[in-house]
Amino acid sequence: MEPIFHIADQATWNDAASSGFYTQSTRDQSLDEVGFIHCSYRHQVDGVLARYYADVATPLLKLTIDPALLDSPLQVDDGFPHIYGALNISAVIGVEPLNE
Repeated sequence: MEPIFHIADQATWNDAASSGFYTQSTRDQSLDEVGFIHCSYRHQVDGVLARYYADVATPLLKLTIDPALLDSPLQVDDGFPHIYGALNISAVIGVEPLNE
């Protein structure tokens, strides 16, 4: 199964890494507000970054997620992968800075 990706604010990711679970859905919205965590396939990351995060000045990270390691259900909606529940940190197999 191919990896999926999530764009995360570095401060939010740092908090999640210490708790074991990540619950930010997308920019300025939580899992509780949206109901799932927005993710992308590799070919979608640049477009999502340009459309929704172009004006963000705080550090952003690209999380690489192994779907086989997820504790929460993964579902594809309108061509985008969504995690329906908290993202367990153990499913994140890579963290890369995006806008240094």
